[in-house]
Amino acid sequence: MNQIVSIGTSHHVAPVEFREKLAFSDEQLIESLQHLRESHNVHEAVIISTCNRVEVYAVANPHQTVESPIKTLIDFLARFHHIGVETLKKWSYRHHNLGTIQHLFRVTSSLDSMVVGESQILSQVKEAFDISRSAGGAGTVLNRLFPKAFSVGKRIRSETTIASGAVSISYAAVELAKKIFNALEDKTVAIIGAGEMSELTAKHLVANGVSKVIVANRTYERAVKIAEKFKGIPVAYEDDLNFLIDADIVISSTDAPHYLIERQPLAEIMRKRKHRYMFLIDIAVPRDIEPDVSKINHAFLYNIDDLEAVVASNLKERQQEATRAEQIVTEEARRFHDQIQILEVNPTIKALHQQFKEVAETELQACVDKTGLTNTQEAAVASMTQAIVKKLLHHPVTNLRHSVNDGNTDHVQYIHAIQELFALNEIDEKEQE
Repeated sequence: MNQIVSIGTSHHVAPVEFREKLAFSDEQLIESLQHLRESHNVHEAVIISTCNRVEVYAVANPHQTVESPIKTLIDFLARFHHIGVETLKKWSYRHHNLGTIQHLFRVTSSLDSMVVGESQILSQVKEAFDISRSAGGAGTVLNRLFPKAFSVGKRIRSETTIASGAVSISYAAVELAKKIFNALEDKTVAIIGAGEMSELTAKHLVANGVSKVIVANRTYERAVKIAEKFKGIPVAYEDDLNFLIDADIVISSTDAPHYLIERQPLAEIMRKRKHRYMFLIDIAVPRDIEPDVSKINHAFLYNIDDLEAVVASNLKERQQEATRAEQIVTEEARRFHDQIQILEVNPTIKALHQQFKEVAETELQACVDKTGLTNTQEAAVASMTQAIVKKLLHHPVTNLRHSVNDGNTDHVQYIHAIQELFALNEIDEKEQE
């Protein structure tokens, strides 16, 4: 079997300082793939480089040991990025054959991501694969492996709920808002303060349909600056809270030492609003909103701990789904591994059939020339000859294919034995595609 090997590093094993040193720009990817293809030990390669991982997948000649292409990849990365070999070994992981296949499937399924279930990694790997193909890096094996990895990633997302449920504070706020209002299209959000988290939450709310943004800050100029990002309305913060009359969602994140929104003033605002629902998110520490606000009818108050609890619950559910996803990945990896091994025996089987066919046709023609068979007789003998060839090859071909799926049998030895016994001139699959 062709040696399918990989070496990589990620947030699981290395600090960001090391990952930065190993990162590739798009231009460097193309240059690196060309260098790898020139190596005698590697004839296919794909490089993935993101903020959380750098991985090289390669295919080497089946007659090499696993250590040979792995060493090639290590030496290449060490030279290209001016990193010591021992340092590289310390902060990296290596896989081969089934291990490489399973690892890639876990990556595209987001099981190896910092946030299990995130969707960005799938598009990142697709982009890396496209770059590799354009640079001539992917060949017979990787052109099968990566599309299969994409298919597995999609299957995981369709058959499990691994990607459902918010796993960030800002998305948790959006998720809760949708539960309270059902739809956000005609809602107004008010931001109090200039906190980064409140700004990010407002951004996600707008992306999910919120139609109007009000930004309140004691420094009006700061309110103007933030409002511009959302094409919103800046207002100077006032203690009477009248700017909240139109607000359906309130996000507060300031460094005030006391409550900015208290129960009694907000109750008056709710009366003016005719008690329409209001969703309040208090991200500040210390808190900006008095806890008793939650006692007002139709006012729904969540603080940072509440949102983190939602995130923790969703993460727990994702982890449970990840167990199901791991089973799917294991099954798919083993199935693909078997298919790749079958591809390894196909050239030998094809060459064996070709040889027997040529011998049969040569002997048949000699028989026809000597005996002067009629067309009907020649057709009958030809049919019989083909049947004999088919029966003679049945057991050798069947056993060769079975050896691929037999964990106790070395199918490579079978291939070499048949090639040697019959002096086969194998058909190179790569030339056929």
